[in-house]
Amino acid sequence: MRLSLARRLIIAAISASLAAAAPSGAAEPDAGLALTYQPVVAADGRFRAIDVTLRFRGAASGVTIIDLPNEWGGFDKLYAYLGDMRAEGAMLTASPDPAKIVLRHAPGAAIVLRYRVRGADRAEQLQDGEVVNDYRPLIQPTWFHLIGDAVVARPEHLDGDTPASFSVRGMPAGTRFASDLEHPGLTVDGLIESVAVGGDFRLIDAGHGARLAVRGSFATRDDAGWTRSFRRVAAAMSDYWGNDAGRYLVTIIPFAPPGPGATSIGGTGRGDAFAFFATTNALPEMLDRLMAHEMAHSWVNVRIGGFSEKVPEAEQFWLSEGFTDFTSWRALVRAGVWTPEQYFAQFNDALREYDTSPLRAAPNKEAAGLFWTDEKAQRLAYLRGMLFAHWADDRLRRAPGGSSMRDLLLTMQAAAPAARSDAVTLFGAEAQRRDAAIGEGIARFIDRGEPIALPADMLAACGALRQFERPVFDRSFDVDATLANGRIIAGVARGGPAWRAGMRDGMTLIGRSGGEIGNSQSEIAYDVDDGGTKRTLRYMPQGRARETVREFALGDLSPPAARQACIAALSR
Repeated sequence: MRLSLARRLIIAAISASLAAAAPSGAAEPDAGLALTYQPVVAADGRFRAIDVTLRFRGAASGVTIIDLPNEWGGFDKLYAYLGDMRAEGAMLTASPDPAKIVLRHAPGAAIVLRYRVRGADRAEQLQDGEVVNDYRPLIQPTWFHLIGDAVVARPEHLDGDTPASFSVRGMPAGTRFASDLEHPGLTVDGLIESVAVGGDFRLIDAGHGARLAVRGSFATRDDAGWTRSFRRVAAAMSDYWGNDAGRYLVTIIPFAPPGPGATSIGGTGRGDAFAFFATTNALPEMLDRLMAHEMAHSWVNVRIGGFSEKVPEAEQFWLSEGFTDFTSWRALVRAGVWTPEQYFAQFNDALREYDTSPLRAAPNKEAAGLFWTDEKAQRLAYLRGMLFAHWADDRLRRAPGGSSMRDLLLTMQAAAPAARSDAVTLFGAEAQRRDAAIGEGIARFIDRGEPIALPADMLAACGALRQFERPVFDRSFDVDATLANGRIIAGVARGGPAWRAGMRDGMTLIGRSGGEIGNSQSEIAYDVDDGGTKRTLRYMPQGRARETVREFALGDLSPPAARQACIAALSR
């Protein structure tokens, strides 16, 4: 049988330790599971790797299974970044599953497991087609970035609530370290759901136990701007939920964009932290929106029921991601950070994307199965959940008692600690109690994937939902073939709008400097190199086919009373 390179490397590392009987003096674990990070630093001061140490007591059976990082965040075989495994207090033995190792030891023995994490091959300059967020171990010469899911091995016999502790050692003088693990009361789940950064970071005290760890510089925001943004967002979320996030860490990693006009932002919530990635040209409003979304994850799903272990996580993302968008947008308006105009601009962009999604009618299970491999399926979870929250909010406001989604979510927050139920189940039960139609709505719009029908008079204090036809969005050249061909333009449709604007196969695409992808009613602009001459080509990206789309049309909010009524409707 032929083995993959990653599996051969792991088995080789384990085999080297098979003969190493456990020293009798293996250190006692400080807690149920004690984790230590120690950077490996070259003579020139550059980071090369991270040494990880885990201390714990083995299973009472004398056989402990260790789950290695494997699939998470769209990446697989994360165990390939772990090597040089050694054990004290146990004998390492190979497993037929490359994502696991087996320890044999005396029942309940004190065990020390050590291994080395090497970084993924990732430059600080993005290349065409790369996404900015990268959840693999990132170890660069002057900094490192570690997501717990990608680097922390887990003894199977320790459940998520097992007490844990954390320490870091050996940071070079003049460097900084920050992690959401730097506090007492940790658990095994907390070690996994963590972020840690070190190196040339600037640590900023944002107040109330919150910190920002920033490296590099951004063209659109300085450190004071990051601090102001964080404080405004944090205040908005605290006001919406009636309590604050407590200790919080935002790690901010910049990347140079791959070309003019190319912008990308991304990241992942870590419960009490947010790992933020962005190109250096990202606009402030984009950064604020993403920061609000990720901070909202401190409540959704963390404080309203969590994820069910019986159902694949991706099947629950419609709630965890969609409700996070809904609550963060509402919180921003409630706190005065966003205007109604900003809210509905974002809403209409999302509604347009949903209405034109090729997966709009896909059942939840089908779309969830594609989540990590298909960008359209990934976006559908956000869009579907957010629009369903608007539909449910409208139902709740019309029901006897006149409640709202915020009322329901606050009830979930209060009930979750005692209910010990996942968020989807808890939401369904509480929604059904208030309006039986919402339960059927989950079955229709989420489970079966029926298109979400929003009433025209939804949020009538702000305006009305309208439906209209328009030409489909069509660049009229093959953007995928162009990027795959080193940005040499290909597939220009003869006679199409790009052709009429002067675009031809063989020109070099510099970047997009105008327009909105997916919106055929917004003029698009592409900068091109035409035989050594830079030109900007502008045209309406409209195909011959037509599509039906919806948008929320704001009413006249110029009278102060009308504006306040709209803000009040969005704030409930």
